[in-house]
Amino acid sequence: MSSHEALRQARFILDSLHVKDEIVRAAYEIKDYLIDLVLDGFLEEMDFYNITSALSPQSRSPLWEKYFIRKHSCRPVNRNEDRGDLEKDSRYYEYKASGFNRDNALHIVQIRLWQNCDYIVQSISSYDVITFVLTHDQMTQESIRCKASSAHGTKSVTALNERNELRMTLLIDSDHWNRWVTEYKKLEPFG
Repeated sequence: MSSHEALRQARFILDSLHVKDEIVRAAYEIKDYLIDLVLDGFLEEMDFYNITSALSPQSRSPLWEKYFIRKHSCRPVNRNEDRGDLEKDSRYYEYKASGFNRDNALHIVQIRLWQNCDYIVQSISSYDVITFVLTHDQMTQESIRCKASSAHGTKSVTALNERNELRMTLLIDSDHWNRWVTEYKKLEPFG
């Protein structure tokens, strides 16, 4: 890219920032209505995900979880139960979602292996939602295979903690990703 082209791109970005701010503001204004709009058939599911991409990860992740729970008629689990996020047919699941990452990766954070539950992990993009379902034992094994590390704190601090929340990253189209697609991808998470 030439300096001239870089300057043209910089000007385009600067001239468009107000549009981005308006989109973000509008997404926050309607976020509490989006799930009903999808479930009532006024918006497509991918529209829901694309609109919520304008929200911060801290705002959209709980919304994605709430949508998943309502869409699949699950029971939300109280945090005090220490059994994950949702229950369906007497089985408990921790819900993890990662989406709209610029590094083309699935980031799974706050994996709590001490909880007695299975895992539903979703990779969400502007054109697709891929759902992975893993048993507790499979997630434990994958945390070793994919070299999960502590999500919080230093090695010296976490070494003393029996309940470390883990994190791991799967690069899309990597060997780990392709194995997950083959072994854990489900079209229907409870089917």
